[in-house]
Amino acid sequence: MYNLRSLIARNIKVYFRDKAAVFFSFLSIIILLSLYLLFLGRQYTSGEWFSGVSDSLKSFLTTGVIMGGVLVINTVSLSLGVMGSIVSDLESRKLEGFLVTPIPRYKITLAYYVSAIIVTSVLTLIMWLLTVLYVGIFSGYWYSFATFSLASLLIILYTFLSSAMMLFLVSLIKSQNAFGALSGVLGTVIGFISGIYMPLEVLGEFMTKVASLNPFTHMTILLKQVLLKEPYALLHEEFVSAIETPFGTKEIGIFGIHVDMIYLMLFTGIVAFILLFFSYHNMNKKMKR
Repeated sequence: MYNLRSLIARNIKVYFRDKAAVFFSFLSIIILLSLYLLFLGRQYTSGEWFSGVSDSLKSFLTTGVIMGGVLVINTVSLSLGVMGSIVSDLESRKLEGFLVTPIPRYKITLAYYVSAIIVTSVLTLIMWLLTVLYVGIFSGYWYSFATFSLASLLIILYTFLSSAMMLFLVSLIKSQNAFGALSGVLGTVIGFISGIYMPLEVLGEFMTKVASLNPFTHMTILLKQVLLKEPYALLHEEFVSAIETPFGTKEIGIFGIHVDMIYLMLFTGIVAFILLFFSYHNMNKKMKR
């Protein structure tokens, strides 16, 4: 157990020591927030439906839409950034130093996974806490303790799922150049396919069906449902039904077939567990070289 804790602490220190890695981990978040603040945010509340809605309630609504996507992307980009130490350890042959110690190989892989979970969950929860404070101070609306707790639990769950998926992707990479290319485009691609940068209805029916196969789409929808439940309660039912689709809170199922969100999350968890197993298999092969 001491060996595992030492490896986890070492991986976390390596990540925070590399300022460029930390910056690029947040790059997709910076791009997404900039797009919302400069262009996309206004489009959500610029229609005639919002003519009688107060500015404070508009802020409450748009923050839920924005952060519902940002927090999901955060679990992806941060966990991927922490995983970058795997590639650098392989290229610099530092991993060979671990192999001559009596540490079991599964602990080496597990340490990378757990360190990504710790860093990602802590930083994402801090971002969620800042969101709560921002909404309360600037709009006058405060999320209830139930909403805060449920969203926090979802963030932790998403961190476990995203970290498993990112570990699998990184286990397939052999060079820093390939890792840099992946980290540069992955957040943007997921942002578009998941309906985070713009509503899926804008992308068309075909892209909506493609997005239904993407687990991050359903993760985003579920988190937005939690964050927008309280703002929706302040609006008329007719109003809510009209904005559910553009706001990204309407469930899309799989290929248009309704599937309960609990089953989608369960399936995503099973896939993440399988990918975690394959990640260990891939890492084990690299360690034998």
